[in-house]
Amino acid sequence: MRVNVGERHRVMRSDVTRGSLWVTPRVSCYCVSPTGEVETLLYSFLYSNFGTETGLDQNRKYWNIAKFQDVKSIIRRFGEM
Repeated sequence: MRVNVGERHRVMRSDVTRGSLWVTPRVSCYCVSPTGEVETLLYSFLYSNFGTETGLDQNRKYWNIAKFQDVKSIIRRFGEM
């Protein structure tokens, strides 16, 4: 697993060639947005733990996650898949 750091944090896995997990810190939450294959891999986990996505940004689903501990569990789940 690799993490690129900037305004948004991109979490990638070497065995996933199309898509990433994007984490964007906000004032009151963390915006988590899976793209490509990662959305397919994580959607049921995100939906069952955090409900329906918060919205769409450029046709990409995202969830606003209040607690950093929950963001850690999402990243951990992505790494274990």
